[in-house]
Amino acid sequence: MRVLVAGWFSFDEVVATIGDELGADVVVGWLTELGIEHDVAWAPYLQRGPHWRDLDAAQYTHLVFVSGPLMDMPLIRELTAAFASAQRWAVNVSVVPDDARPLFHRVWERDGAGTSRPDLAIATTTPDVPVVAVAFAPAQEEYGSRSRAAEVRAAIEGWLRARGMPWFELDMDLYDKPYERFPSQVEALVRRADVVVSMRLHALVLGLAHGVPVIACDAVAGGAKVSAQAAALGWPVVLRAGEVDATTLDAALEHALSGTLGDEIADARQRGADAIAQAREWFTAQLAEG
Repeated sequence: MRVLVAGWFSFDEVVATIGDELGADVVVGWLTELGIEHDVAWAPYLQRGPHWRDLDAAQYTHLVFVSGPLMDMPLIRELTAAFASAQRWAVNVSVVPDDARPLFHRVWERDGAGTSRPDLAIATTTPDVPVVAVAFAPAQEEYGSRSRAAEVRAAIEGWLRARGMPWFELDMDLYDKPYERFPSQVEALVRRADVVVSMRLHALVLGLAHGVPVIACDAVAGGAKVSAQAAALGWPVVLRAGEVDATTLDAALEHALSGTLGDEIADARQRGADAIAQAREWFTAQLAEG
């Protein structure tokens, strides 16, 4: 017995969903536990494994199509025709309309024809990965030719893409047409991140203020306000322009998530509190002098 697991993620002509892959992961887990040989058919654009059009259908006893809508359409007909000699099963599918059922020997529907079952993705066991908040900075004109913002941003984006980590951008602007943005919105996002990667001074500050480790990336040759702020707060995870690449970012991420920086975060917050007290004292004295 040899099984080919397929789904909407097996076609170049469409873009599948995360849920489609999670359903297939569950079925692959069953096959692995049962000791049954199997392969997964991937669309070429995903670059994760063989494409079903390149496989020898005679090598497979079963075709299992997992998740998503099951409809009588050219792609499904082509797939099932290619594996006409195999047992063809559809698992975790929405059978609406019911016209594709004759293309499969057995169907386990999640919904359709009065049936409603939990989707297989509820059993997901994918490993946890860190969520990264990223604050990019433009080429700030005050630094002129010293700015390396474009290069640093490209290095961070390439690293995020290669590592496949979930991330979201922290936009620090007060206005994003057509809506205004409030500090509370950005701070709420910071608190939900596991680590902040920041080309900006204030994303560095907010990360530490909320107890989130920060990878500070100074995009100005020779260092500028990001490095200066990290020094003022005693924060050690700083990469300067010219140092930001996949290797240094990997090392910085490992350091940031090591759980060893609790004292440094607490110290940064205390330094901040002390500095605010000093600034308030100075400001009060200035008012007294008129």
